Amino acid sequence: MADNEQAVAVREQGEIVRSESLSLKQVTDRVNLVHEVLKKVMKINTHYGTVPGCGAKMVLLKPGADVLAMTFRLVPQFKVERTDLEGGHREFDVTCSMFTPGGELLGQGVGSASTMEKKYRYRKDRDGSRIENEDIADVYNTVLKIAKKRAHIDATLTVTGAADLFTQDLIDEDEPQRPPVKMPVETPTTPAPKAGTPPAVNPAGQTITGVVSKLAEKPTKTGGKKYGVCIATNEGEQWANTFDATLHDAAKELRGKMVTAFVTQGPYGLDLDGIKEVKEEQGTAAE
Repeated sequence: MADNEQAVAVREQGEIVRSESLSLKQVTDRVNLVHEVLKKVMKINTHYGTVPGCGAKMVLLKPGADVLAMTFRLVPQFKVERTDLEGGHREFDVTCSMFTPGGELLGQGVGSASTMEKKYRYRKDRDGSRIENEDIADVYNTVLKIAKKRAHIDATLTVTGAADLFTQDLIDEDEPQRPPVKMPVETPTTPAPKAGTPPAVNPAGQTITGVVSKLAEKPTKTGGKKYGVCIATNEGEQWANTFDATLHDAAKELRGKMVTAFVTQGPYGLDLDGIKEVKEEQGTAAE
């Protein structure tokens, strides 16, 4: 077959577009370009990384897929199919089609995600026991985005020919998993801070790093209020309680953000002593 022999590409809409096959030099240039982008642009633990216990195979992360798509001027289009399952669960199947700016279809990738996956189906109660997530609708959008991301990475690897360098099957997060937060078995009991006076220090030195996912409040027998703040971590969800409305308002402002919560072990669970946002420049990776 001659290098300039015409190949036929079919658009999703059915229109036929004719384009020239890539020459050997063009193929070589594209492969070399991927290697140069990896070397000079991408950063480990931001655009790609390894998974502990899974060897040295590099995992392509969402930011890395975006860089490759920008490099080759790829235009993604997504087709989403939703399946409703029992118990309010949902499954999303996404097909990502990659086009040139001129509308030529280059390749496709697929991705699937479901609320039946362990990290979405279950949560941990205050005793640390695994229970069904009764608020499963809260993760519909998250699961849809995960399916879309999986399809996008799959299509990017297929179209750019970068599958020899990266994989996506080892991990489905936007960054390599951090070691789980280890909670001490026994900690000294300290009184909860008085309302309106967040502590300057955390006596027990116990922290939880994760995303503020839920908030709760209920009245007490004395006419006050008790507040609950849920921190979603790699291990699951951790609840911390406080009677301090100031801390609760601070947590409400940080909902959906990565935070460090300072807690102590109280008689009825974890007591929230303080909370602060983890800035991006303080993290080790980049969604």
